[in-house]
Amino acid sequence: MELLISIMSSLAQEESRSISENVIWGQRKRMADGKPNVRFGRFLGYDRGPDGKMVINETEAKTVRKIYNLFLTGLTPHTIAKKLTEQGIKTPAGKEKWHGSTVKSILTNEKYKGDALLQKTYTADYLTKKAENQSR
Repeated sequence: MELLISIMSSLAQEESRSISENVIWGQRKRMADGKPNVRFGRFLGYDRGPDGKMVINETEAKTVRKIYNLFLTGLTPHTIAKKLTEQGIKTPAGKEKWHGSTVKSILTNEKYKGDALLQKTYTADYLTKKAENQSR
């Protein structure tokens, strides 16, 4: 029985390694093709175009511009979130209430200035699935 468990465990570990390598290959291929990994469902101001690239959604882009303009006038992310909630503007997730952390994530997301930093984090070990930050 222990031999069977040991064999099954080895097969499962090999399958996990194989899947990990395939995922890494896919991510590297997308990066080589210049396709950033964007969760369009929660990325305010952009939609996925027919070619898979980012296309500006003008309706949502107004909210993004408003956030940046309010920040440049000296308002904090918390205050901006409060204003957006009061104005009835939906969050990127489609919720009614904005949080300062949501506004801050928009303000600090490099994709809004035209950059796409790839491999900011990576999984060092496919077994533990522990993510590590890439040092700059």
